[in-house]
Amino acid sequence: MTKFIRLLLVLTLLMAASCQRKELIEPHNHHNLYVKASFDSTALSQLISSQRSSYSKAGEPATTKYILYDKFKQEVAHTGEFDGLEGGIYAAEGVYDLLLYTTDFNELDANFFRGMNDLETAETYTRQTPIEGTRADVYEMYMVEPDPTFSAVRKDLLILRGEEGDTLSIEFVQKSFKYYLTIRATGLNNIHTAKMNISGMYTTAFLAHEEHRMDEAGIQSLDLEIRFTGTTEEEIGIGKGELYGEFWSFGPNQREEIVNTITLYFINGDVIVKNLNDLTAQIKTLTRGGEIIVEEQLEIKGPSGGFDPGVGDWDDTNVDLYL
Repeated sequence: MTKFIRLLLVLTLLMAASCQRKELIEPHNHHNLYVKASFDSTALSQLISSQRSSYSKAGEPATTKYILYDKFKQEVAHTGEFDGLEGGIYAAEGVYDLLLYTTDFNELDANFFRGMNDLETAETYTRQTPIEGTRADVYEMYMVEPDPTFSAVRKDLLILRGEEGDTLSIEFVQKSFKYYLTIRATGLNNIHTAKMNISGMYTTAFLAHEEHRMDEAGIQSLDLEIRFTGTTEEEIGIGKGELYGEFWSFGPNQREEIVNTITLYFINGDVIVKNLNDLTAQIKTLTRGGEIIVEEQLEIKGPSGGFDPGVGDWDDTNVDLYL
């Protein structure tokens, strides 16, 4: 009888240890924190107006990623993702910092990530091409347009064991912003392609705070849409219309000595370059996107006549165009 009692006690202890180990290794036995993320009205409007495909629902990412940082162990405790803007996060009891982020609006991802093992260094960027011979105090580079980028942080999040998970509602903070501009012009029938570079933009965005790499300045490139607006025979004959462009960016670098130059490239056999008047003061105020107002009206003449020297300082130059 004594042996039987001892055996029963050993089996009971083994079963208890097994249950405890199972709880540690099986996520469904951990606490379920249900997250509902959202965008503010400005971000939602920018997303819907610039959606380029049916890859994700209008105004919603295909997936949202998350990282749980263990406050006591000072390390990443868990990573994962859920579809859309709502989903469950499973974790053992503890105190965590939570990072939510998404750029998943297009089939091809433009954004990369680095420093994700620490909340304070978590950062997103795009493909970069250094520019040789730039100033020593500013590292200039060509950069790819970022995807719409959003993140949210909740610090000191206490997760306790319970039968049902709590619901955490959290609003995303916008990290890249939509810009657009319209340039009035005549002579648009003399060109078949128009492109634009804008300089002096932030090259990255930190996901957990508002700081940027102030010693870097990026140049972004985009195609301009040629829109003919002439309604009379005369207006149609002179190629009256406008150049329209829109792009996403991490925003203008706020260092005073970094300028925001807009350079236009008109292509019709040769590439001819035009720098717009300095718009730095205006662009630096557009820290969260918006319309860049261009007052200049361009006159583009045919190949034999070049460009009208009376509009700004036109510079007929053949260049290698970064795409």
